[in-house]
Amino acid sequence: MTCNIVANMVENDYPRVSLNLRIDTDKHSVIESMRKTGFGLATTQRHRSDVYNEVIGYGLQTMTMKMEMGDRNFERLWRVINKMNWEKYNLEHIEKLVGASK
Repeated sequence: MTCNIVANMVENDYPRVSLNLRIDTDKHSVIESMRKTGFGLATTQRHRSDVYNEVIGYGLQTMTMKMEMGDRNFERLWRVINKMNWEKYNLEHIEKLVGASK
């Protein structure tokens, strides 16, 4: 992946950075498909920068969790998460259990 960065200033002095990225075509296809929202006549496309910011944000949260947990524990958790059938679990109940343990 190559990256060229150009700093821009937008409204209210909110700094933004423009990137010229070269990414794998399969990743690009997935992210571009995330732009479509709504259904039927209400189908529209979200702004590319909004979708990319969302994906990068989740990626940063994931990488932070990996650094906090350590590589080995994170990889074990990641394998478990990807094997789970989430429709079988009551996430509200799990959230309460996890919240109560802290």
